Amino acid sequence: MGDAYSADEIFRIGIEIEKNGQAFYEEAARRSTDPACRKVFADLANWERQHVAVFEELRAAAVGAPPVGLEDQLGEVESYLKAIADTHVFVRRHDPAALAAGCQSPAEALEAAIGFEKDSVVVYSSMRHLVPERLGRDKIEALIDEELRHMAILQDLLARQPR
Repeated sequence: MGDAYSADEIFRIGIEIEKNGQAFYEEAARRSTDPACRKVFADLANWERQHVAVFEELRAAAVGAPPVGLEDQLGEVESYLKAIADTHVFVRRHDPAALAAGCQSPAEALEAAIGFEKDSVVVYSSMRHLVPERLGRDKIEALIDEELRHMAILQDLLARQPR
């Protein structure tokens, strides 16, 4: 099996994704000319802030926990998590505020946000397989559900944008 992730490392990935998402949404709200988009982006920034707190709680509760992982011989789930986390826009070394600033329209910002939320669902779905019940798998599952709701909100707003 490949190197096992510590719970701390897994939860740090989530914290980084959520903090960067918060920065993106704060900047998108600040720059949005559409009042409905501005409100949704501001709400999303607040929700991302709450997600940071969830991951920080999980991380604190997991201090000293042994590495986590499945009993797969190839470490496939861990390798998959690393690969998708490394390609998530909010994990790579991008400036999320600059990404928001680069959006030329509310629709473009919404499309970017939908992509980020989809990426988060994929990352957190992989995490769910690595995080044991005792370390908060149910909280990861709740975050996945919230990210799916965020995507639906964004998609609905995008559908109402002029083209």
